Amino acid sequence: MKKILTIGSAMRDVFIQYEHIDTLHLHTKKTDQAYVIMQEGRKIEVKNLAYHVGGGAANSAVSFARLGVTANSFFKLGSDKEGDFILTTLAKEKVITNDVVRTRTAATGTSFIIPSKSGDRTVLVYRGANITLTEKELPQKAILDCDQLYITSLSGPTAQLLLPITSFAKKHKKSVATNPGTSQLLGKAALFKKALPNIDILILNNFEAQLLMASIVTVSLPEDFSPLKKSRKKDLPELLREPMGSPTVCFTLPQFFQEMQKQGLRIIVVTNGSEGVYAAYNDTIYFHPALPVRVASTLGAGDAFGSCFVAQLMQKKSIEYAIRAGIVNSTSVIQDLDTQTSLLDVTSLQKKVKKLDPILLQTFSLS
Repeated sequence: MKKILTIGSAMRDVFIQYEHIDTLHLHTKKTDQAYVIMQEGRKIEVKNLAYHVGGGAANSAVSFARLGVTANSFFKLGSDKEGDFILTTLAKEKVITNDVVRTRTAATGTSFIIPSKSGDRTVLVYRGANITLTEKELPQKAILDCDQLYITSLSGPTAQLLLPITSFAKKHKKSVATNPGTSQLLGKAALFKKALPNIDILILNNFEAQLLMASIVTVSLPEDFSPLKKSRKKDLPELLREPMGSPTVCFTLPQFFQEMQKQGLRIIVVTNGSEGVYAAYNDTIYFHPALPVRVASTLGAGDAFGSCFVAQLMQKKSIEYAIRAGIVNSTSVIQDLDTQTSLLDVTSLQKKVKKLDPILLQTFSLS
């Protein structure tokens, strides 16, 4: 069996369930935002509290384990019952946690998840021990022992660890995939950019792609809105029809893919929420739309896609199959409350991928 090492965070997720959720919608020329409203001074009756394990490193490790990959996960916990709960839960999923660091100076990270009518939940995050991780605590032996390194979001002070982790992996010829968090790129994209030559597979969302591109390109590029044929514009998916970015840094998705390839990346994936997923490999852009389902919670969708996508590539599946499998796995997860219950195993994944209409996956020339 192939061996994966996931690095990032582990959290105890507390799902707060209550009825009669009040929302406020704010419409502007550029955005349509919804806000969960909690009236000051009002007592809100909570129907139920559900406790689960979350966090990028933990979520992805469980996903890899269910997909037939030997999964080792590295993160930092407090020396408390919340940390015990996380380790016990992961042990049941056959995730190896021998390298996990524990500390008495910070509590285990905890998220309080507040529901919304749309399923796109609001999360109050206490990162705790996760952001006290230091470079000297990094598991160099575990990196040497793995076939694939999978780095999830490194928040706060730990964002600076991406470079030493990927440099060490690159030195020892280890394949590196990373799925960064938005907080890792907000104001710190330039730091992330330094690690790009060490990364093989990059998975991020539309907003994160714009943050990263803004740290690389400093001028507007209005003359090259799309290298794709103008006559096909109406038939193109959303991110291939219109430019991305801001008035100061304007670019197209193909330009982003090309720039990432110049940095040395082999495969680049950009997810776009309910629209679908884009990927670039060699001179081809792939697009697969999201599948229509009832959304219970969008939490963990990115972890489910990214881990499943990389797991298929580790097992020598085609990039087309990996994209379909990732879509299927993330679709399964968003139909449940937490981030791990509905992660698919090998048999369930294969059955669901077979049912997909092959025509859903579109390809476009990047060159």
